[in-house]
Amino acid sequence: MRTKCGVYLVAFLIAGSFSFAQITTPEKYLGYRPGADFHLATYEQLIGYLELLDQQSAKLKVFDMGPTSEGRRMKYAVISSEENMADLEKYKDIVRKLSLAQTADEKEARQLAQQGKAVVWIDSGIHADETSGPMHQFQLAYELVTGEDDQIKNIRANTILLLVCANPDGMTMVADWYMKNVGTKYETSRLPFLYQKYAGHDNNRDGFMANLLETQNINRVVGCQWYPEIMYAQHESAPFPARIWMPPNPEPVNPNLHPLIFRWKNLIGSAMGQAFDEHNQPGAISRTAFDLWYPGYLDGPSVEGHHIPSILTETANFGYATPRFYSLGDFSEAYRDLTKGTFYPSPWEGGWWRLSDAVAYSLTASKAVLDVAAKYRTELLYSKYKMAKDVMDKYKSEPPYGWIIPAEQKDHFSTTLLLNRLILFGIEVYQTEEDFDQDGLKHDRGAYVIPAGQPFGLYVKNLFEKQNYPDLRLYPHLWQGIASGRKIEGAPLAPYDGVGWTLPKQMGVDLKEITKPFHLKKTLIKEAFPPKGSVGGTGEYYAFTPQDNNSFLGVNRILKAGGKLFRADDEFRSSDRTFPRGTFLLEKSSLTGAKLKEIAESENIRLTGVGSSVKHQKVKNNRIALYQSWSAGADMGWLRLVLDQFHFEYRLVTNAEIKSGSLKSRFDVIILPDQNAASIINGRPQGTIHPDYVGGITLDGVARLKEFVEEGGTLICHKTACELPLQHFLLPVKNILAGVQSDRFNCPGSLLKIDFAPNEPLAYGFDKTGIGYFSGALAFDVISDPAPTKVGPRIIASYSSENLLISGWAIGEDLIKKKAAVVEVPFEKGNIILFGFSIHNRVQSYSTLKLLFNAIYK
Repeated sequence: MRTKCGVYLVAFLIAGSFSFAQITTPEKYLGYRPGADFHLATYEQLIGYLELLDQQSAKLKVFDMGPTSEGRRMKYAVISSEENMADLEKYKDIVRKLSLAQTADEKEARQLAQQGKAVVWIDSGIHADETSGPMHQFQLAYELVTGEDDQIKNIRANTILLLVCANPDGMTMVADWYMKNVGTKYETSRLPFLYQKYAGHDNNRDGFMANLLETQNINRVVGCQWYPEIMYAQHESAPFPARIWMPPNPEPVNPNLHPLIFRWKNLIGSAMGQAFDEHNQPGAISRTAFDLWYPGYLDGPSVEGHHIPSILTETANFGYATPRFYSLGDFSEAYRDLTKGTFYPSPWEGGWWRLSDAVAYSLTASKAVLDVAAKYRTELLYSKYKMAKDVMDKYKSEPPYGWIIPAEQKDHFSTTLLLNRLILFGIEVYQTEEDFDQDGLKHDRGAYVIPAGQPFGLYVKNLFEKQNYPDLRLYPHLWQGIASGRKIEGAPLAPYDGVGWTLPKQMGVDLKEITKPFHLKKTLIKEAFPPKGSVGGTGEYYAFTPQDNNSFLGVNRILKAGGKLFRADDEFRSSDRTFPRGTFLLEKSSLTGAKLKEIAESENIRLTGVGSSVKHQKVKNNRIALYQSWSAGADMGWLRLVLDQFHFEYRLVTNAEIKSGSLKSRFDVIILPDQNAASIINGRPQGTIHPDYVGGITLDGVARLKEFVEEGGTLICHKTACELPLQHFLLPVKNILAGVQSDRFNCPGSLLKIDFAPNEPLAYGFDKTGIGYFSGALAFDVISDPAPTKVGPRIIASYSSENLLISGWAIGEDLIKKKAAVVEVPFEKGNIILFGFSIHNRVQSYSTLKLLFNAIYK
């Protein structure tokens, strides 16, 4: 018996050794060490390696998250001990119960916290040219699977790691671009196109809106499936000459976050700093640059409203995988004497900096986060319960008690979208089962109710309420880390990103805050749906609303099917109903009844029969071009997303096609994204990129655009692109903010009140007042043309004369009150449309997208 057991033991040990020996190292898989000079891997290689480890080890398993914008599959690895991996559903259930406070009492919560494992999310590469994070994932996965030191074993035993590449498409684009250029003089040139199809670098600002498939995948996994205890995102933009930035964050902080979030972030950031110094990795800095105000980040208040401490690091790198030597002479004067500080105790002294260094810092940071999670597993798990319970208790006994979104809305498309984006991220949305009165207002059955007293109620409050950004000049005690504070004079201190976002305002959704306790018969819903489309009534035309964004989906379907479509010149009545100016009129006989029914039902539009006496203008199925510069900018991508989302057919056109001329023979509408005139004209300088991508449209291209408008084309200019016709077409319009300093006027990413001219075709579907998102925007003075035979510019929208600031912060707003925000300028046979403010704001401002649609159909 002893001999037999001994044989089994030897066989087991041999099998175990053989299994361990089969774990492929990253170096063997790639042919180089992760971080090696002049080498980058693609997403396919990263996932291929993780899937290989999945086959070779029971400590790692790869899961699918969903599709990417370019059609890849977005996958992530789960890493833990074999025992934990065998019981993942049990640990997911524990975390879910604690995160949603679904326990009988505090005692049960503490028991579950003792039993559970801390789930840690680590993602890299959302900004795909920040290359060290994805490359470190090869090594991190390998070390966590094979490591046998006490720290690694404790991490495996007490944590469950979710390892994610946040931008699969971009990782491959950047790797392919760089490896093609290695060894040439263009080795470190940046990509001439966006590394995320629609957002480029802005993909990190898609957190709460979730327009991108990648964001939807992440929000679903984070907010409805795994509920991590820590979410750590790796970036590359350390304040030079620091080598890595980590928490604590600077001021200001978002007021809708639980205090424990800040405590955990500070603890984890301190643990990271300690780890860097223990590993002789100098240059770690904190409490500068990256504040905690804007909730749109994937790795900030957006997830922290879900009670997840969100850790951001910004590691230094030079250019992809190309090394660089730095001397003290490269440093700014403030850093040259290497003075130490509380949040920069070990200054970097310069020298060579390689991708391998950035990878090493990323590894140290990841292990530090995991080490904290392992050591404080129970406390982290219980904190999730406490934060959720605190929010639920608070808003069950004080306002706001929640929000009501009435069932009847002007824009059902945007209302449904808002509700479903909340549901996607784990927010409880209910629908009422009966008519009711609340706060003195009557509401119909089917209204949507979002209670504030739910686990993630603070997240909803953050998105729905008005923002009041603090002027940091008034609060030096919060951020001046010196013995005696100093009053700040001069211009305001700039925020890192936008300061006002009130989402229902941006989306044009009617919302009522609940100010008193309520008890309604209601049903939790899994998805919101707009009212069903329908076809009814008699007459030669079918009318449908210009206010609902669903209508524009229908318009494009109708035009593609060959339907004849018009817009009413004036308000009219039919069957005791008033239809506003700009109402769409579909000639009933131009499409079959079956096709009309299909379009109405699939796009959720109500087609109502009306008579033929209505004055109207034809809706043109115009040929659209969207300018794509080789100085790739996010605005082009966001505009592309809008066009795709609403099923417009269009062409991307580059410098060469614009310079070739004869534009009117190919296009009716050309859209210039937000890009200043000098950049459009001059483009990328010679020697900075391959000759195929050098230059802009040149002055010849400007002349061709002018010809295009003269011959009857419509040129749509977004924000700073307005500079091009203002400077080169001699328009009777002036940007009054050109050259104005920030101490005189400052409005960093806020919502302003806009007065619209709803009788103008470009403003069809708008009320007299609405909102506009102002960030780096323009304000126009329109100069009257003295020639009586000419039609002068038409003001479509203006910055309001009173109560201008809706949400955010502004100084000097009197400068732009009553000034034009959107102008239509007739020019020979064509038109130039000047959009001074952002008509989409990262495709959040759904209420102003109609400006673009109306301009296209004109």
